Amino acid sequence: MMSGCLLMVLLAACTSSTPLLPTATISSPIYNLPTPTGEDTPLEASTETTETGPAPTSTRLPADFWQKLPAIPLEISDHMRELYHLGLALGNNPHVFSRIGDCASAAPDFMVGFDGNYNLGAYTNLQPAIEYFKGSFQRPSLAAKNGLNSAGLLTTLWTGDQCLSKETLLDCQYRLDHPAFAIISVGTNESYYVHHTPGAFETNMRAIIEDTMAKGIIPILGTKADDIEGDNSINATIARLALEYELPLWNFWQATHSLPNQGLADASHLSSVSYLNFTDFSIPHSLEYGMQVRNLTALEMLNFLREQLAEPFYTPSP
Repeated sequence: MMSGCLLMVLLAACTSSTPLLPTATISSPIYNLPTPTGEDTPLEASTETTETGPAPTSTRLPADFWQKLPAIPLEISDHMRELYHLGLALGNNPHVFSRIGDCASAAPDFMVGFDGNYNLGAYTNLQPAIEYFKGSFQRPSLAAKNGLNSAGLLTTLWTGDQCLSKETLLDCQYRLDHPAFAIISVGTNESYYVHHTPGAFETNMRAIIEDTMAKGIIPILGTKADDIEGDNSINATIARLALEYELPLWNFWQATHSLPNQGLADASHLSSVSYLNFTDFSIPHSLEYGMQVRNLTALEMLNFLREQLAEPFYTPSP
């Protein structure tokens, strides 16, 4: 069974007390990087300091470095702590996150059930995250829809009546949400363009990251389960950018690569144990399916951020 995505004309189809996933302490500056061996992937050097954060350091990474990064980290960078408090000063709501992505991030499959019909099963330790972000899970998102890619987030092509004139889809969603966090998970719909327009995806992602950070919003970058592009270059780019900008990386690939068929129903769609409830983890074998694991690990990431950053007595202004 699968969570369906519609084919678009212009864009390719998109594709605890009981910890579910491996974790590792972040360091250097926020990740333990593997020792380079074999074919390397460069993390470009820079001598300048950008407005959004420290310039990247010069290093060489193994081509598969991102596959060794944990699905959920244990620590967050000091830079993200500073960004979080900047966002609060700008009026961002610490109890709100934005869903940014393609069909795998769209309603009702992704996260929406945590505001209503859910069963955490053995993962009751995640209940505080549901309470902390209550109301945010079912918040509508114009920026999470079938067929969306990185370029679409930066244009007015996908905007609706709620958006201002000449406002990009990304900026529109942030204005509507005033979030402290943004789960940004795009990539499957880049599979055609990543080979025909090399560098465009990274350029777009940098613009998305820097726009998000400029608003005091913490970007949570998510990798994808599929390799529809054929060389895993999209996940490698996502992970490398997370390292460079010191962002929390939700390495969803790490959570799915050992599942049956890597958590996929076909080349680009996640499998699901149920069409009706994507947030019931008490269903036998539910965590053998990509969409259920996606919801659980996304909630784990939000719980991680809550534990790392939340001020429990902070109440946002109306």
